[in-house]
Amino acid sequence: MSDAATLNLPADVAQPTGFLHTLLAMSPTAVAVLRPLFAEAGETIRDFSWVSLNPAGQRMLSLPACPAESLLTLFPTSQAEGGDFALFCQAFASGELMRNQTNYQADRIDGYFLTVAQRYENLLIVNFTDTNEQPRSVVEDALRESQTFEQAARAEAEQQRHRFREVLTQMPAYIAVYQGSDHIYQFVNPAYQSLFPHRSFLGRPFREGTPEAVELGVVALFDQVYQTGEPVYLREMEGWFDFHGNGQPVQVFLNISLHPLRDVRGHIDGVMDFTYDVSEQVRARQQVEQLNQELETRVQERTRELHDANAHLRRTNADLDTFVYTASHDLKAPITNIEGLLLALHEVLPAEVQQTELVAELLRLLQDTVGRFRFTITQLTDLVRLQQSQTGPTEPVALGPLLEAVRHDLAAEIRAAGATVHVQVPPNLRVNFMPANLRSIIYNLLSNAVKYRAFDRPAHVWIRAEQQADAVVLAVQDNGLGLDQTQQERLFQVFQRLHTHVEGSGVGLYMIKRLIENGGATITVSSEPSVGTTFTVTFCA
Repeated sequence: MSDAATLNLPADVAQPTGFLHTLLAMSPTAVAVLRPLFAEAGETIRDFSWVSLNPAGQRMLSLPACPAESLLTLFPTSQAEGGDFALFCQAFASGELMRNQTNYQADRIDGYFLTVAQRYENLLIVNFTDTNEQPRSVVEDALRESQTFEQAARAEAEQQRHRFREVLTQMPAYIAVYQGSDHIYQFVNPAYQSLFPHRSFLGRPFREGTPEAVELGVVALFDQVYQTGEPVYLREMEGWFDFHGNGQPVQVFLNISLHPLRDVRGHIDGVMDFTYDVSEQVRARQQVEQLNQELETRVQERTRELHDANAHLRRTNADLDTFVYTASHDLKAPITNIEGLLLALHEVLPAEVQQTELVAELLRLLQDTVGRFRFTITQLTDLVRLQQSQTGPTEPVALGPLLEAVRHDLAAEIRAAGATVHVQVPPNLRVNFMPANLRSIIYNLLSNAVKYRAFDRPAHVWIRAEQQADAVVLAVQDNGLGLDQTQQERLFQVFQRLHTHVEGSGVGLYMIKRLIENGGATITVSSEPSVGTTFTVTFCA
């Protein structure tokens, strides 16, 4: 059986002879005979196979007389909008003569073709001419140039679109593109897809692809962007999503940006979703806020405990002050009586009795005891007065003249000790302090430096002062007995006497430290036994 019979082709088409054969061979235009290939479902044409191609067509398309590949296999671009494939399908279905003009620049073809197609029985006869081989009018040249420019513009646009798609693919953000009023997924980048590895998105509406977003009201925002053309920005939106498909949603916080997309005519045809996961930042901030709140609560509790403790200490100090003041006041009368009795003994005892060794020693001891008692009571009274006193107004006090006045007051003690006092104080240096308290501080420090001198070497005392950036520093240094570490730790405690060979009650340095600290200053000590001691007072500038 012949091929023509097998294909059920008319004999004059399958085997053109005579006049028809000569006409097709001589024709300057291309003639192709095509056979439709139908889809399995029914009457829809899916492609065309080649039956024959005349010499002009073979030359134009660089194909043999009967190509083995189908039409769309060889020329897939003909299926694009404005291409010939749709024309061929329409011509075969209607039986009418159909014409088309197209600038075909793809599939190794570059030409401007005039195409005519019409059905003949169960075949399609196509006649086409490449105007590249014919003289063209000015209009045809302009049209071809315009089409060439359009083709180049489309290629550039496609290249830019491809680059843009690559950028979206590489970005760490979650990006999706939706089309139409139902927000159909057209594109999701790998980062977006990785959130939901068990889901498919392309071709599905947003509300189906991400159903959790419906309850969050995000779909309504998509509608808003699509209808108004205005972008929408959401910051730190909380959501619960089933990322792993196990029915256990996970809490996340997202920054979402929704932007309208427009077609070439400027009409809105889609929405782009640009999302960042900011869960770690939000949780870190929440943790800091919680810690700050806890800290604030603890500070408030601690403040109340500081307040309650201070109130308790104030009450305790007040009670102690009252007790000390009362005790010192009540002791004055017995001491006065003892002094009166001692004076009476001196008056009634015969001189020879008072001069005996035993009585004389007893009278001396009684007199010394009464003296120490009265001195201690005086110190207690001063201590209570210090406790009850408030910090008074400060004023700039010239340090040089004050030091000279104190040294003058202690001149007798200094001469008796054979001590030398060296003063190094800038002439205009001033200290902001209560004048009376400042004098007491310097007086006690200089007096102690002389009092606790070493007896195996001449006594020297150095008083230095200097202005620093934000303070005035006063140092009183001696070469006296010095103190070990244990003595230094007890130095400023009340009623602590570290050297017993000189008179004292152990109250002086305690009172000096209180005066200094009440005035906003500080005092430190540095000492070494048998070398000497340095007291350093730092006043605020």
